Order: sequence, then C-alpha cells, then structure tokens
Amino acid sequence: MEHRLERSFAGGCFREFIALQGIDRAVVLASQAFTALIPLLLLTSAWSPADDRDLVSDGIIRRFQLTGGAADAVRQLFASPGGGATGVLSGFLLFFSGVSLTRRMQRMYQQAWRLEATSGVGRALNSAFGLTVLVLGIGLLYLARTLVGWLPADEALVTPLSVLVSVVGSFLMWSTVPWLLLDRRIPWRRLVPTAALASACSSIYGVASSIYMPRQLESYSERFGLFGVTLALIGWLVGLALILVATTAVGSELDRTDAPWARRLRRALHAERAAPPAGAVPPESTVLAEPLPVALEPGRAGPERPV
Repeated sequence: MEHRLERSFAGGCFREFIALQGIDRAVVLASQAFTALIPLLLLTSAWSPADDRDLVSDGIIRRFQLTGGAADAVRQLFASPGGGATGVLSGFLLFFSGVSLTRRMQRMYQQAWRLEATSGVGRALNSAFGLTVLVLGIGLLYLARTLVGWLPADEALVTPLSVLVSVVGSFLMWSTVPWLLLDRRIPWRRLVPTAALASACSSIYGVASSIYMPRQLESYSERFGLFGVTLALIGWLVGLALILVATTAVGSELDRTDAPWARRLRRALHAERAAPPAGAVPPESTVLAEPLPVALEPGRAGPERPV
C-alpha cells in the first residue's frame, strides 16, 4: 500500500513539495512579499492626490470590512507624509525587494521544472518583465474588482462576477509570470494547469480570507496594536505563498507523470513534452536499474560462470 502511494500521482506531488522545501520556501516568499508590499503601498499613498492619501488603507479596510480599532490600526500602519523623499525611498525599496522576490520565485520554478539557471542579459530582462507583470497584474486585478463592486447591480450578481474576474486575472498573471521567469524555455501551454490551479485556489482563499481575516485583524490589533496588524498580514501572505508553492509542485508533477489521464489532459491542451530543452536537469530520482559492466584488463579472465 505504501509503495503504491509513493508511486501514485499524489505521492509524486508530495515528494515534489518536499523537494521544493515547501513550507520554508513559502515563509521566505511571504516575508519577501511583505517587504516589497509595504514600499509599494507607501509609494501609492505618496503619489496619490492630496485628498486621497488614505487610498491604500481604505482599500484594505473595505476588502476585509474592518471597523473600530482594527481600521484605525490599518490607517496608522499605512499613513504616509507624502513627501518627495518618502516616495523616492519607497521606490528604491520596492525595486530591490521586488527583484529579490522575483529571483526567489525564479529559483523555485527552475527547480520544479528541472532547469538550470541561465546567465546573460536575457535572464535579467525576463526577470524585470516578470516583476513588471506581477506588479501590474496585482494592480489591475484590484482595479477590476473595485470597478465590479461599483456596478449598480444586486450583491447576488456582483459577488460571483467579482470571483470570476479574480479567477481570469489570476490565471493570466500566473501563466505569464512563470513563463517569463523560466526565460520562456517552457512553452506557455505546459504552464496552463499550474496557472489554472493557482488561480482557482487563490480565488477560493480570497473568499475564505474575507470571512476569517476581519476577526483575526480585530483580535490581533486589540492584543498587539500595529504589530498585530503586521502579523496578521504576514500570515495571510504565507497562505498565498503556500498555494503558489503547492500548485507549482502539482503542475510540474502533472507535466512529468506518465499516468494515462495526465497524458490525455496534456494532449487535449496540446502541451505534450518535446525534447528536453537546453539546460535541462535530469530528475534526481533517475537511477540505473543495473550496474554498468566493468571493462576487463588485457589478459584478465572474466568471472566464471556455473556449468
């Protein structure tokens, strides 16, 4: 039973998740994302018009429906004087934190898809494009959800439409970002299952977080103040990072497995594997079934065979 489980698709996904050091990597990605998120939000506040300085904090308050002390703590956390020096400093912090985040994501994708790291200007350009798509994708996704919320329609129609916009936007983002970070060495169609899983899981997580996050933010802000709000936001990002790492492990295992249903799915998506790309790394589990024969020295007889 245990042997069959290890050789199954679920066992392969679990082994891939362990090989990616899923939990540790998710914590690191979440911390790096938070380091990049704060400068981005401060920069947005600094560049907003004078009467919209609380644009970011109001967006978070509306997203999680916060009231009372939790709402005040969020406003205090993202308060910005709006000076030019603050905008420039936030811009530098955003750039370096974003580059570090994309490099960590790039190493994760390369390990999952068995690709070696490349060098040269192309890698730097693809990383920069990946960071740009990630930032613009998050911003456009937030804008689309906001516009859907302003529609003069019943809430029973607005909520499913908002979820649909999130799924489509997340799918486009999580199919483009890995494609760029992998230096376009993996065809886009082979990344479709990973993007579909990531978008579906992140959308479900978004709906679930709208239920539990308000209570958590209020509880943490009452107990720990600003530190509690920061802790709650990092915990929320850890959940997103776990989804990203887990779906990457499942998608890469789906691309490699020889299960009949997986081959049929790949044929339906026209995502069959071609010859190994340049720089491909063979899986670590590849071993020789039998040892290679040892070359005999001249004049030396081979092993005697039983008659």
